[in-house]
Amino acid sequence: MMRWAGILSLLVVAAGCAQEVEPTPTEDASVPGTKEEAAQATQEGKADFSFDLCQRKGWYGDGACDWFCPMRDPDCDAAPLGPEPQGEATRFPIVLAHGFDASPTNRWGWFGVAEALAADGHEVYVATVPPYNSPEVRAGFLADEVDTALEFFGAEKVNIIAHSIGGLDGRFLISSMGYGDRIASLTTISSPHKGSAVADVGLKLVPGAAEAALNALARAWGRSFSDAGDEADLFAALEALAEANAPAFNAENPDDERVYYQSWAGVSSVLGLRNDKDRVACEGMMLENPKASADKMDATLIPMAAFVAHGTALLPNDGLSTVESARHGKFRGCFPADHLDEVGQVKDVGADPHTGFDHVRFYRNVAFELTALGF
Repeated sequence: MMRWAGILSLLVVAAGCAQEVEPTPTEDASVPGTKEEAAQATQEGKADFSFDLCQRKGWYGDGACDWFCPMRDPDCDAAPLGPEPQGEATRFPIVLAHGFDASPTNRWGWFGVAEALAADGHEVYVATVPPYNSPEVRAGFLADEVDTALEFFGAEKVNIIAHSIGGLDGRFLISSMGYGDRIASLTTISSPHKGSAVADVGLKLVPGAAEAALNALARAWGRSFSDAGDEADLFAALEALAEANAPAFNAENPDDERVYYQSWAGVSSVLGLRNDKDRVACEGMMLENPKASADKMDATLIPMAAFVAHGTALLPNDGLSTVESARHGKFRGCFPADHLDEVGQVKDVGADPHTGFDHVRFYRNVAFELTALGF
């Protein structure tokens, strides 16, 4: 008995020594005290991986996905969001309208969406419009694409699903070009209906004298990935996307009562952490897994997101469009994705393990919902 008592005493002493060697978080001011601080340190490459902070804090398996942990957090294995897609083909063909700096094939294109919708039985047409131009010019190209789809499928109308500025193209096509009789529905995904502050900033930073040179570069670059790349007017695109010019565009392009308008917004976070403002901005309509994390924004979008969010106002956004700006028609809510994720880029396959968002699953459900609405 005395031998076991002695051994236990040694273990107690050893444990005490071990505790003295490794300071607790409260004893070391350099150790992040919150998840926000830990995520920020990881984002900036300043995290100390000599010990496992998440293990020390008990963050593994606490019900929230913590992407910044040294080991994989089991809460990051999020289930795919949304119901299992099922239903009948839409009554009218679907036209996919891409956004700024995009084409059907480049990194901003609809990755795998057309193929998935076609496999579900829908008639699908992927439009091509100038990647760098105003909605007025882009809508002229979209009109030709819609006409082609109508003729090819022998249809009376089409459903347009549009990403980013593509939603403004669709609205101009319907209202200013008189296509309300040929468009059954317009679904916009993070389209800046009230503009994007990054465009306002861009117009102030670039001198007017550089316009011709920049447009020449835009044409050269656009030709490398788009059949409509020659039609480039970068400044016209920025002017159309600017918040300062949005009121005039909206006044000139009112909704057509013959068309069903609905909208969705992506929400992302620089640090991949939830923000209470998101739920408020999304009117409580969040397509999310309560145990999953927020979407972690692609690094290429972060510099622009600071302007889009209006600085310290921290307006919920996806890197290029705020939730407030994305709302138009019947607002359907938000989903965890940045502006790239919304179209499955760069070449996303399956559900995001952190959020559960699967862009293909999302658009399959959007299409089947259009069917249920009679479109």
